[in-house]
Amino acid sequence: MQARSENYKGIEYVRISSLPVSQRETIYKSLNHNLIITILREDGLVKDCLQYRHYITWYENVFDALVEENLASMRASSIAPSLRLAFK
Repeated sequence: MQARSENYKGIEYVRISSLPVSQRETIYKSLNHNLIITILREDGLVKDCLQYRHYITWYENVFDALVEENLASMRASSIAPSLRLAFK
């Protein structure tokens, strides 16, 4: 599920630390770290931000593909045990 964006002075972004664990772990492994930005808010620096447009691009091109790949391998592994038993 895609995260909702936050907006601060016209900057639309997501905080990586607020993403679900699966997205947070994958984003750090697969994203160009130069895209991670720091935003100076009244309450201090927020160092783990990603512009929302970059997040959406990453989500659609990397995360969705990874989820589909995992689902396909789960389907294959659930079929494989019954096939192995049929040949015993």
